[in-house]
Amino acid sequence: MSGKSSTFESNGHMADSRDYYSLVDGSLVRDGSKFKVMNPATLDTVGAAIVPGVTVLQQAIDAANRAFIAGRDEPWKVRSSLLLGLADVLRHNVEELARLLTLEQGKPLPQARNEIIGCAESLEHCSGQELRPVVLNNKPEAYAEQFFVPYGIVAGIVPWNFPLEAAISKIGPAIITGNSIILKPAPTTPLTTLRFGELIKDVVPPGLIQIIADDGSLGPELVSHPGIAKISFTGSTASGKAVMTSAAQGLKRLSLELGGNDPAIVFDDVDPKRVAQAIFNAAFLNSGQVCTAIKRVYVHEAIADRFCEYLAALARNAVVGDGLQDNVTIGPLQNKAQFDKVLQYVDEAKKVGRILVGGRAPALAGYFINPTIVTDISDEASLVQDEQFGPILPVLTFTNVDDVVHRANGTPYGLTASVWSADKDRGTWIARRLDFGTVWVNKHLEFNFDYPFSPCKESGFGTEGGIEGLKEYAQSRVLS
Repeated sequence: MSGKSSTFESNGHMADSRDYYSLVDGSLVRDGSKFKVMNPATLDTVGAAIVPGVTVLQQAIDAANRAFIAGRDEPWKVRSSLLLGLADVLRHNVEELARLLTLEQGKPLPQARNEIIGCAESLEHCSGQELRPVVLNNKPEAYAEQFFVPYGIVAGIVPWNFPLEAAISKIGPAIITGNSIILKPAPTTPLTTLRFGELIKDVVPPGLIQIIADDGSLGPELVSHPGIAKISFTGSTASGKAVMTSAAQGLKRLSLELGGNDPAIVFDDVDPKRVAQAIFNAAFLNSGQVCTAIKRVYVHEAIADRFCEYLAALARNAVVGDGLQDNVTIGPLQNKAQFDKVLQYVDEAKKVGRILVGGRAPALAGYFINPTIVTDISDEASLVQDEQFGPILPVLTFTNVDDVVHRANGTPYGLTASVWSADKDRGTWIARRLDFGTVWVNKHLEFNFDYPFSPCKESGFGTEGGIEGLKEYAQSRVLS
């Protein structure tokens, strides 16, 4: 691998940056414009993605089509073995990839390691999944079966909050079902995914998995290309609507995992200290930049004061800083646009609510906001209505069950929610009334590779996970 090699100083910072290249048709594309990637903790340059010209996209489409045709009739075991090989690459390069992920994304290094290891586990799990034919009628004179065929070329559009995890979540099901895939990382966090492409260059047949760096202009060209059969997009609701509009021109198959405004409802029969810890963890993971993180809390009035005291104490004790430093639990916001957006919510909270703890972290150079707890705020405030996607959490109170269910459901989003109660029957009953794709009782952010994850309303549509997730990457057909 050519290009300037990266070295790490004793403090974990990159001593010199290097260029990262797109993987197209089995080769690294070295020609293109240089797009610098910034470390959000220090505002230093981490490295540069070399963004290829527009002609490279057509080369990638052609290569993906050749790889699809060559591989679609191969035995399932060949694809399964390939995914296991990709997982091995991840496991053998955890530390390098995790450090690079922290440098470009900002999340604390332990969280970055967990992301890389989780990617390997995802591929290993997917390697064992298979869409087998389903016999609908076994009578000799009227045999019928449902079977599944790959779509062809998949476009995977990846966000900046979990860049490699989102990429891998598309690679696994696309490949095991027989497709080829072209991935487009987010412009602000392309390096870890591009590095993964460099590492798998000699593992993957040319054109089967391609990763193309982008400066912000490639997305529309990719999703509108007539050669793309299926689009898997993870990102904001606004961007998802634009992708859907483009996909409509060719009636492309589409799955969207978009934004969320995920509520937690806390009843007065819980241990407020224990639940406050669980909710803090689920709200402030990755500095709140998680589509399924808790975005607003409705706590019963009887325990609200104590609950907020515990939340505030956890916020005060959180260690905010550069994710490569020891013991840091809260890193920076990933980019300036998101940082500025969350600062607006902080400013609003000062006017229409009460900030118990938190706000901007002025002593740090990067895009840092301390974990912020807001109370005495109404449901009409934009902090409650919007997806804040940052380390600021509004806490509201309730006394009436029907009222709080109505308020929790009062959002165009429908990703996840949680209910917290010592009475599991009550928790389950409330959970069934919440209009969200996944609702947890006495937990949040617990996922299982075998469970289908399906957004509701403006949080998107389609399914990830389990056999239902595989079906998103294959056309159902009936032989009768």
